[in-house]
Amino acid sequence: MHTQNESTAVPGNDSKLSAEVKEWAFGIRCVFVVLNILPLYYCTRVLLAAPKFERIFEDMLGSKAKLPVLTSMLLDYALPLLAVIWLFTALATVLMFTVKRARYVWVTAVVTALTLIVTGHLAVAALFEPLVSVIQNLSGGGENSP
Repeated sequence: MHTQNESTAVPGNDSKLSAEVKEWAFGIRCVFVVLNILPLYYCTRVLLAAPKFERIFEDMLGSKAKLPVLTSMLLDYALPLLAVIWLFTALATVLMFTVKRARYVWVTAVVTALTLIVTGHLAVAALFEPLVSVIQNLSGGGENSP
């Protein structure tokens, strides 16, 4: 059996292999960016719907003063929060394409996705929990009603 060492290897194979690895690395980074787009879309839809919820709450309750603190804050700062989320995602995307070590790319992608998912769920909870309470109170039902 004949084994090749570095001195007898074909000189063009290293550059072809390096180019293929770079193509795969770029493709994987693109997949990570696409995986972060879905939670970003979710957050965007929720935060753009916040002004509509504000009108609903004002019609049902008369004022925003009766809302929980988190809901009031979300209604007041929905668009600035959306801008921060988009900026955070853009910076994470730039970081994913500029950092050289694969470990940092994975960590950046996972942290970004988890942050977007948690932010979206908190926003939904802050909007829907008071809405469900208001609807229950308007229908005459309470927590102990059958």
